[in-house]
Amino acid sequence: MSHKFWLFGHPIRSRDVGTLKVGVWQGLSLLSPDALSSVAYGSQEILIILLTAGAAALWYSLPISAVIVFLLLFLIVGYRHIIQAYPGGGGAYVIGRDTFGDTAGLLAGAALLIDYTLTVAVSVTAAVAALVSAFPGMVGYQVAIAVTMVVLLMGVNLRGARETAELFAPPTYLFIVMILGMVAVGLFKSHAGAPSAHDYLRPQLGTSIGILILLRAFSSGSSALTGVEAVSNGVPLFKEPATGRARTVLALLGLFLGAMFIGTSAIAFRYGIVPSTHTTVLQQLALAIFGKGPFFYVLALVTMAILAIAANTSFAGFPQLASIMARDQWMPGMFMARGDRWVYQNGIIALGVVAILLIVLFGGDTSRLIPLYAIGVYMSFTIAMLSLARKHWVAHRSERGHGVVVMVGAVGALLTATVVVISTVTKFVDGAWIVVVAIPALIWFFHRVKHHYQEAAEVLRISEKAVKPEPHGLTVVVPIRNLNRMTQATLAYALSMSSDVIALHVAFTKEEETALHAQWQAQNPDARIKLVVLTSQFRSVLRPVLHFVDHLTSHEEPNKHVVVLISELVVEHLWQNILHNRIGTNLESALVYHKNVVVARVPYRMMPMD
Repeated sequence: MSHKFWLFGHPIRSRDVGTLKVGVWQGLSLLSPDALSSVAYGSQEILIILLTAGAAALWYSLPISAVIVFLLLFLIVGYRHIIQAYPGGGGAYVIGRDTFGDTAGLLAGAALLIDYTLTVAVSVTAAVAALVSAFPGMVGYQVAIAVTMVVLLMGVNLRGARETAELFAPPTYLFIVMILGMVAVGLFKSHAGAPSAHDYLRPQLGTSIGILILLRAFSSGSSALTGVEAVSNGVPLFKEPATGRARTVLALLGLFLGAMFIGTSAIAFRYGIVPSTHTTVLQQLALAIFGKGPFFYVLALVTMAILAIAANTSFAGFPQLASIMARDQWMPGMFMARGDRWVYQNGIIALGVVAILLIVLFGGDTSRLIPLYAIGVYMSFTIAMLSLARKHWVAHRSERGHGVVVMVGAVGALLTATVVVISTVTKFVDGAWIVVVAIPALIWFFHRVKHHYQEAAEVLRISEKAVKPEPHGLTVVVPIRNLNRMTQATLAYALSMSSDVIALHVAFTKEEETALHAQWQAQNPDARIKLVVLTSQFRSVLRPVLHFVDHLTSHEEPNKHVVVLISELVVEHLWQNILHNRIGTNLESALVYHKNVVVARVPYRMMPMD
């Protein structure tokens, strides 16, 4: 138990839950790294696509970045209104559900859950890529490093939101300061090959580029806005007034992200940075502006940290969203359970496991995961913005400024829907088809979960015609291999339940059957216990026991209840379990579905001989 406390901290009392809430600056470090970290690869992804049309086409990264920042403005304004309307969190899922019905809510929920999972995989693999670009000696260990990072993030998040925020605040704010500082120095530092002011406003003469490449570059760069929705999902994590703090965090996020993203694209153009397979764009910028000194290496480490921390945004958002959907019975009820540290531990563990599987499956390669990215979150953006516009159009016509909100929602929905279409079309063959298939599959799963809960509620509901509790005949069956202290203790326990007790043995040979009868007579057990020996010609214990129990419940007395008591030796050390036959597990799994049969295990702890 002490090891658990050391790893995850001491349990939190319910009355102390308020101490786990976060403030504005803690919330920013907890929920913004996903969006902020996209600066490390957003501009780079734009440049990679544009480079296919030639180095002269790299100018188009400037207008594309400007459009993305313009879209960011609409998202920030829209989600601030959503936070105000839904202080319980849930973001796109809740507003979509309440405005357009379950289908829209489930579509947003499925898209977000997939995006959160991909965020972990993409962010961690990008962090490893940043580390390897500065330290090439780590090539070949990317998958192992990435998996280790995910496991560490799981462990940190299981300790609680506030501790996580305090731990990740320094690298988050150091990243913001270093990027903004690099942008400021890069824009004003004298540079021999720097373009003129007019060069920023127009492409080079003779430069032509296909619309498809522009759309693909815009789609890839749009991944920079993933994570903006996390604040709206995590409103319950904030101290009161939660909505006010969450709205402030969202505004700060928009300000920092917009400045960092457009600034990075501007200095990349100013210094003529061309994407490289060995060194990230950020590291090339650091090298060009500051040289290969302390700033270069510190930025590599901080970038790795912020990209790894970006995955932490998902560890905050995924469990919150899963718990809200579980409350609506679209997700398994286990996602509503809080652990000792008042976190949704099952959501954290499930997210980490699936992300690790993705990392291993795709070989820890960010470029293979990126095509799957952004489609889900932009689909949720579209539903959120469209729902916001409809909600204010229908319910808030008399309120001041309602027209502005409707316009923000409608234009935002149009822009984000465009990204969904472009991303799906341009990246479909590269892997986007997986998301296109996964979202309907997840929605089908939601409906199966809901149907099961409704069916279970109907079966368990007490009505006027329900059968009142009445005693039934009870037979206790104790499977035994031979007579020893453990079986005697189990038989004694069986007699305390009923006088109708059967000791059931499955023999493989006639000699084995004769030996057991002789031992039974010699030990002189209680006369109320009946010994039944079955012969198995196929050396199977499970099948004869199942047939015998079925015979008891269906032929002798149809309403008779049978309790099967399974003796289980409890060993001192965990590894010793492999030294003993655990057939009881298979027997329990097989009998649990039989009518009028109850299966119980009777532990017998190893003790020194008297």
